[in-house]
Parts: sequence; C-alpha cells; structure tokens
Amino acid sequence: MVSAWVQLRDTLHLVRQGGPALCNIAITNSCNATCDFCNFANGKIARQNLRWIDVTQLDRALDILHRRGIRYVSLFGGEPLLHPQVSDMIAMAVAKGMGTSLITNGWLLPSKLDELAVSGLKTIYISMDAASVTAHESNRGLARLVERIRAATARMPELGITPIAQVAMSKLINDYQALGPFLSDLGFEAVAFSYPQRMRLGSSSLAWSDSSNLVNFTDRELVSAFEAVDDLRRTFPVNNPRSSVADMKRHLLKKPEHFACYGGYKSFYMDWNFNIWRCDAWQKPMCSVWDFENTPLIRDGCTACIADCYRDSSVMLHFAVSLGDAGDRVREGKWLAALKLIANQRNLESLRAVLENGSIRARLARTG
Repeated sequence: MVSAWVQLRDTLHLVRQGGPALCNIAITNSCNATCDFCNFANGKIARQNLRWIDVTQLDRALDILHRRGIRYVSLFGGEPLLHPQVSDMIAMAVAKGMGTSLITNGWLLPSKLDELAVSGLKTIYISMDAASVTAHESNRGLARLVERIRAATARMPELGITPIAQVAMSKLINDYQALGPFLSDLGFEAVAFSYPQRMRLGSSSLAWSDSSNLVNFTDRELVSAFEAVDDLRRTFPVNNPRSSVADMKRHLLKKPEHFACYGGYKSFYMDWNFNIWRCDAWQKPMCSVWDFENTPLIRDGCTACIADCYRDSSVMLHFAVSLGDAGDRVREGKWLAALKLIANQRNLESLRAVLENGSIRARLARTG
C-alpha cells in the first residue's frame, strides 16, 4: 500500500504535468443482463466472441498506466463481476496507489461484496435504469435484481464502500424527480448520469445500441432531460458537474462549448485486448498498452460527442491542466502568458465543479 506521504509527493509532481489522469478499463465483453440500449447485452455477442482480460498481464499494464500519470481506474464491462479474478485486479490497482471504482449491474454483488471490500474497493457504481422496480428489472431481464441491489447497499457502509447509482439517460425515465426518493430508499449516496450516445461507438466498447428507441432523443428532448438532471440536484446529490451539463446543452444547441475534451490526454479507455483508445467513441486505438509509454498523447480540443466519462472528467481536470500549462509558460519565461492561463474564467468553473459535490467527497474521504 502506498503511504500518504508518497501519495502527496506524487500528486504535487503530477500537478506539473497537468494533474493525474484516469483510465476506464473494460475487463470483459460478457454480460448477464439484456438491456435494450446496450450492445453488450446477453445474447447480442456470440459465445465464441466473448473475451476476458488476462489478469496475468494486467499488473504489468497497470505499471505502464501509472508511469503515464494515470492514478484513477474504473473497471467495467460487460458485467465486470462475471470475471472470476476481478477482486485480484482491484487489489493490484489499489496497491499501486490508484483510486479504483467498479461499475456493475449488481446481480452478483451480494456474493462478491466481502471479497471486493477486502481488495480495497471503496466506490461501486450500480446501474439503474428507472424510478421503479418493474421498469428497471424488465429492461435488465433480471427478476428480483433490485432485491439483490438493496441487500448489497445495506452492507456497504459497514464495509467502507460508497454506493453510487449509475443511471443511463433514457426514455425509461419519465420523471427525474422520482429518481431521488427511489435511489435514496435503495441506499445510494448519489447518482451519476450516463449521457446517451446516438450512434454505435467507434471503439471496441459496445456500451450503446444505435438501434434502441430508448435513447432515440431529439436535440430538444435531450436538452430538456439535462435540465431535469439539474432540477434533481435540489433534492438528491448528482455527481455530474453543472458546468459539464451546461456544456452538453450548448453542444446540442450548436453553441460554443466552454470545455474541450481531454480524451487521449488525461482520460483513456483500455479494453480486454489491452488496446488503449483516447475514448470509447473513437474509431481506432491509439496503441497497445505495451507501447503506451512511447505514444504521443492527444490534445486537439475535441468536442465531437457527449460521452460523460470523458466530458465530465475534462471539466474537473481543467484547472489542474491550466496549472500545468502555466508552469510550462513560467519555465519558458513567459510570465504574462502564465498569468492569463490562470486568470481564465473557465478555471473558476472547473474549481466549482470539483467542490460542488463536497458532501459526496466527504463521504468518500471518511471511507478512505
């Protein structure tokens, strides 16, 4: 386990590089649910095409990610708990001082929760699709799923784990305000929304279906849904930064956005084949993880999509990136340019995004 002093020194060093980076790791393309809006759904992938990341290679891959400045990893799938060695993977990342989270549908949580806690996992995102048991379980194709989720979230506080609902914005949600009491009753600390994509992702990720009517929104319908997300903040904690939601609305309304995406620069996607992509949506990988240390990073001001995993984190990371850029200008003797970078209004928006969910972060701090 990495000591607090080593972590602090590491963080200060990373500030010079624009702050820490994050990587979403898909450890399998197999899933036991039948969600309409997802191409990972059970039955959509032929059995002979199911894949599982090789845990014997993952430790070396995590070392490479760490040397590239990545300090946060999120394990997902498919359904990551179907991988028999998922707890070993979490323990590997935690031992390297990486903040680690997991996204699951929750079906296997009751039987896996203790070993996940022992591995050092502190945050679990559980996918939820609607504000009713019937609608959620019907889309997932898993009867009594919510009962299993409730059993798991009830035990998480004693295990030092924070449960957060991961909700895909879809037409299964008729009333965003109804989500608050429903999720609270299930024991969730907060909600993080996944922004719907309108086309099949270009990478190996199959997280969205381009043929599902559940995510077939007009621009105006989706803007209204984002406004409903902001309204929900009054009654239930929402993880997605306000500034990011505002930018997603600007994107849909064809207005200039405040924040560019740092996918390929500060956030990445690695699949079960150990390929590194700048994001889930991109058409071709950057490289294999084994070549990642020598592969140029990408910083091209992209605003092509509204993928929450990358757009939200880019808002949160913007101030740290500005500090790193300002430091570069100071080392070049360009003090005025450095001052302009720090004085930019977007830095205040970024700082506000980091601070606005203070109660959630306090909960995470208490649990480690």
